[in-house]
Amino acid sequence: MPCDFYIGKDVAHASDELDFYARLREAVKESASWSAFGCMAMACPGIVRLECVNAKSQQRSKRLLLLLENLRQGFERMRLLDVKLGAETSVACWKGKSRLNAWKNACVDQRTNSAVEGFRLEGMELPPRSLERRMAQVLQTKSLATAKISAKVIRRFMLQRLRANDFLECWLDVSDVSDVSDGALGALGELHAQKAALGAFKQLERLLTAVLGLDVPQQWIGSSVALAMETGKFSTQPRVAVKVFDWGRAELSTAADFSSLAPEEKETRARYWKQYLQSLARMYWELGRLVAHRCCCPLWSVLVLELRVFAPVVLRAALLGESLSTSQETLGMGLFQMSPEGGHGEISLPLLGTGQKETLLGSLRLRIGVPAQGVGACSVEVCETFDVELSDLAGLIVTVRVIAFERPGDARMHLEAFQSGCPAPAPRGHVCCRSTGPAAATQNKLVWQDHLEFRGLGDAAQAVQAEVQASLTSVGVDCTDDWLARMPPSTTEPEDVEEKAAAFLACVLPKVDAAKWTLQ
Repeated sequence: MPCDFYIGKDVAHASDELDFYARLREAVKESASWSAFGCMAMACPGIVRLECVNAKSQQRSKRLLLLLENLRQGFERMRLLDVKLGAETSVACWKGKSRLNAWKNACVDQRTNSAVEGFRLEGMELPPRSLERRMAQVLQTKSLATAKISAKVIRRFMLQRLRANDFLECWLDVSDVSDVSDGALGALGELHAQKAALGAFKQLERLLTAVLGLDVPQQWIGSSVALAMETGKFSTQPRVAVKVFDWGRAELSTAADFSSLAPEEKETRARYWKQYLQSLARMYWELGRLVAHRCCCPLWSVLVLELRVFAPVVLRAALLGESLSTSQETLGMGLFQMSPEGGHGEISLPLLGTGQKETLLGSLRLRIGVPAQGVGACSVEVCETFDVELSDLAGLIVTVRVIAFERPGDARMHLEAFQSGCPAPAPRGHVCCRSTGPAAATQNKLVWQDHLEFRGLGDAAQAVQAEVQASLTSVGVDCTDDWLARMPPSTTEPEDVEEKAAAFLACVLPKVDAAKWTLQ
């Protein structure tokens, strides 16, 4: 065992978790289902008293420490997502939570992604440069009304409001670490990201299967799942980790514990357990649809580039729960048809507006590298705009979304739908979206210098698709028909995404019947 396999957490700050880990150590010895779950939780051998050194004062003292698995062990540079599970992340009078604090938490739940997809991003270690730039621009443009809100609070609130497809794209964005020297990701960064996404998807499947295998409902309020990925060096099998943690408001119940509860308590457990299952299954599905499109495509044939603007609506979102869709707009769109022969070069791509606006919005200067037949790495460097009117963009965040299409017909219909002001139809082939960071305005131009990459797998795509289908089948999804239609890309309209997500949850999750549990 490596010497850094465990870290110590001061018991003074972990007293709420002691009982959960103690009960989990006993449960894994007695039940195969709990043993499977225990493999997806942080290893915890117990409590130890050790001499500790204060980092600031250098004073030594004996402390009681809860030993926990060190998630950073084995990583050179770990990018970590902390995703809090559950549509409701606090319950009044449960595990010491006061009614006031529960109400405060409920306000956060209602104004973040918890109310939409059933989970929210609480934090990200080593975020990509594109996300850092976006948060920095929001902080720079905050109004007088938000001047009294600290930068730390605004940054956290921004993360909490991100949808899964947004923060998972950020998690897999390794374009800013391509200049690391020895062992760099370099031009193989997208291959590294694809392998990491597939590995995390399989581990999430193991976690979901383990949780579905537990025999009675649990009340795990405010617990989290961690997704960790190596970003320090390239590997064809990059290190990833998926672990559940944060059990301060959780209680582990065995079948005997549950049977001793009153009917009202059983009903409450069943309610919150259903929320937990839904949030974890939705997380698995969100990563799955990203993997299905980004990591399983044999070739890319067309690129569509969208000039998008976002309004930094921090205060309105905090007070009114304003949705993300009301704060963003696509101004212009351009289409680039890849040549089957491949090649590299610099182009000026015209951007077309909608039918209600000018036909030609301006142009976008790009450097594009296209592989032969669309198989291999397709690189896109977004440079700057020409002839785009900037007067109406003051105070807005401007980005470029690059969408790679497998089928040319899907790309054309996407562009035509934008020009006509209609929702884009569901694509028939693979679709992958990547976004730049915010533009910098200079000399009547918008400047990015962002490098994005797409990778067509060629014949290898069939084997990866088989792995994804096998994972979906293992949790109860029928993949004999058009399985890709069950996994819509991030270009899909929100209403259609929610419809497909609901169908997936209905297929995968058992019916958690409160009345049935009450009778046990």
